[in-house]
Amino acid sequence: MEKFELDPIEYPLGKRIKKELSLLALLLVIILFFVGINVVYLTTVLFMYILLLLLKRNRIIYKIEFDDHTAEIRLFYYYLIFFRGKEKIKYDKIVFKMGLKRFGFGSAVETIELFKGKFLAGEIRKEGKWKWTEESINQLNKKLISINELN
Repeated sequence: MEKFELDPIEYPLGKRIKKELSLLALLLVIILFFVGINVVYLTTVLFMYILLLLLKRNRIIYKIEFDDHTAEIRLFYYYLIFFRGKEKIKYDKIVFKMGLKRFGFGSAVETIELFKGKFLAGEIRKEGKWKWTEESINQLNKKLISINELN
């Protein structure tokens, strides 16, 4: 079994809360400034933000395990800041794409997107909020290429 793991210093609880809730705080300040205290607007913003955090692009993938005996990949991740989850993907269902992806104002970040068939399972970035090392991204890419060649 081969493992790739994000450094635990990169995703402590305090850092996850700070990075994920900073956008919510900014949205609430803007709403309060322009609209004032309005329960409908505040609950709508909160509801939309929770839906945004539930997107699979916002998963914090902290560990990936390749099990050659059962021919599957296990993704371990955090969602909604606090909750842990895991997903299993069979080797024949895994599709991946590595390339530059644009985030923010023109910055491009090298990203591996992992798909379970046609559906996004998660993404791993070289830079940004939850950055993996260049060495682990390259090794992960080589492992995924070797799995694709076998299927």
